[in-house]
Amino acid sequence: PIHAQQDDVICSPGTVFLWDYGYGTNIPDMDYLVAAVLLTRVISKPAKNRVCVDLGHKAVAAENPHPRVRFLNLPDEEAIMQSEEHLVLHVDNDDLQVGDILYGVPKHICPTVALYSKAQVIENSRRTGEWDIVARERRLTI
Repeated sequence: PIHAQQDDVICSPGTVFLWDYGYGTNIPDMDYLVAAVLLTRVISKPAKNRVCVDLGHKAVAAENPHPRVRFLNLPDEEAIMQSEEHLVLHVDNDDLQVGDILYGVPKHICPTVALYSKAQVIENSRRTGEWDIVARERRLTI
């Protein structure tokens, strides 16, 4: 909050605009609402209280240790392992089925956003458009 009182402050547009649970945890007095959520699906149930979702390194920033994502509709999960395409979770809720959708808030939104070419805009539970993610198309010029 102290930065908001300054006249000329440059802040991270990804975090300030979209928010993530990393800042939400570290700066709880900043009352932001999460504006970016990752949609993932249960793709298998390899064992009791284990699910595999399609949310691997290519879908959520992997530079931090687990948990790299917190699920809005699965509060008691624990990451077991993550690969490029998959995330295996230990869950208390063994009622999850293959195809069930989970909504995840990344720990670090900025590098997560850059993993996608487009973001789907949802307003009042309806898709209203999409945004191009220009950071995804970055290139060096000489």
